[in-house]
Amino acid sequence: MLIDLGANLLPGFVGGSRDIEACAERITTLYSSGLGAALLTPRYYPAKMSVSEFIDLRTTVLMNLSEHMPKRSPALYLGSEVYVDERLKYISDIGDLAVMGTRTVIAVMPEGSWETALLDTLYAIKMADYDVLIAHIDRCPDWYAEDLFKLGYRGIIDVESLVNISSIFKRKQFFEWIDNGYIVGLSTNFAADEKRAHEKIMKVHSVIGDKRTASLAESSAHALAGAVKITQ
Repeated sequence: MLIDLGANLLPGFVGGSRDIEACAERITTLYSSGLGAALLTPRYYPAKMSVSEFIDLRTTVLMNLSEHMPKRSPALYLGSEVYVDERLKYISDIGDLAVMGTRTVIAVMPEGSWETALLDTLYAIKMADYDVLIAHIDRCPDWYAEDLFKLGYRGIIDVESLVNISSIFKRKQFFEWIDNGYIVGLSTNFAADEKRAHEKIMKVHSVIGDKRTASLAESSAHALAGAVKITQ
């Protein structure tokens, strides 16, 4: 079964749900869409709060969510989506932002051009013995993505981009990324309503085929190996 490696659903964070009830509804949507598991990834901005403040907020939201957890839910895991800026080089507790139970860090790069300092920051995290996965790799300029792949980084691609892309060339490129092992999994996009999100998730298999679907399911499960499940 496919796994959502980028479920930014928790309220109180940029891009998250409007409230706990909406979050619970989205979790139900993931389940009804056939996803076997989902990694909750609230976004962390180093400029906005400390790691400890982020963890405290995340913990509080999760406690509230536990009281509204839907009966139908995929297995849930906990991590974060770390916005890359130079401040990360000076954060000693970055391990607290990794997928819980692992040394996997989900990183998101800024839009636009990247200064060398940002790439150095990304490299410093990798050299600290973390497996760095690049979220929303499909939003990165092609040449940046290709360079990151050459350096050993792997990416997570948005369902939206995978099923809605109209360019034959771009779709071929995404398929090649999956075939080459550069893409470890998918992330959902709830910018639209739940019905549209459900429809997009359900289209993935028909768009990428049996072999690529199986490949992503396997690589996603491997990415969560050792991760702590936060739901029964």
